[in-house]
Amino acid sequence: YDMTYIFNVGGFLPEKMHCLMMQGKLQGHTLEDALALGKDNGIRKAETIINEVASAIGQFRHFAEECEVGQRWIGAVETTLNNHLAEWGLLEQRKNVSFRIGDTIFENVRVEKAYKGNYHLLCEVEGKERKFVITNKKEEYALIDKVGIDNLTDKQLCSLVETFFVR
Repeated sequence: YDMTYIFNVGGFLPEKMHCLMMQGKLQGHTLEDALALGKDNGIRKAETIINEVASAIGQFRHFAEECEVGQRWIGAVETTLNNHLAEWGLLEQRKNVSFRIGDTIFENVRVEKAYKGNYHLLCEVEGKERKFVITNKKEEYALIDKVGIDNLTDKQLCSLVETFFVR
């Protein structure tokens, strides 16, 4: 049950330590660890079961909205679930987003959730990492909360860069 999202009462990011130990690990579980656990415990068709669970996890946003879960939590949990699925090779990782605004090329544009609940807008400009902290006082914060980090479009990322790095 704790393979997906573990609530961290001390902050906004999920807990990384699991209750379930696989292959002697309480964190950093891999698909190979889960398959080995299945084999060691006589679970037939473990890969099929994992794929079915991954498919259900992929519908998290739909189910959460249906159950009226708060947007902040939907976005936070969905991002964590998608990261787990991508780490296990069960979901395609988001492509590296880059674009040109004027004469400047912004590379590896992304948004991450910070421990205190803020969002970090990150990108590379001329080989240097740039960061802008988006607090809950900025209107863009509500957009990210509503849409979810993983669902931000390239156009929305470009708009964030224009707002916080160009203007």
